[in-house]
Amino acid sequence: MNPNAIHRRLARLQRECNVSAIPVLLLSATCAVVVLVLALQAGTASAQPAHSADDTQTFDAAMMAYERNHWDAAYAAFATLADRGHPEAARIAVQMWRHGPAVYRTSFAASAQQVERWSRSWGCVGEPAGRACLLALRAP
Repeated sequence: MNPNAIHRRLARLQRECNVSAIPVLLLSATCAVVVLVLALQAGTASAQPAHSADDTQTFDAAMMAYERNHWDAAYAAFATLADRGHPEAARIAVQMWRHGPAVYRTSFAASAQQVERWSRSWGCVGEPAGRACLLALRAP
């Protein structure tokens, strides 16, 4: 089942579960189970692929470098992960590349092919994702 269909079904069930002639306690328990199952399905249907332990450690190290304002080291690590298809690293790398001069007072190098690949990895294609990505990439 696709994530949008699951979310629509979840919303419909939530509305239906709020008004019914069934005793409230039984209804609440039944609705809670149904809502929980559908929410779990929605979460797993749109989940990103698992990454290796090395990727997780590299991402954590990149975040630490970022939080310590070590922009060049952070960008290098995010770019490496983005090249391997890590969506969150790709999102951060694209945004650092785009906003580098204004936010970090430096420019980060990336080829047009890298930025395109990272954007796809991040899920920055199609509608409405395309609009959200354009907003995220606009100048601050």
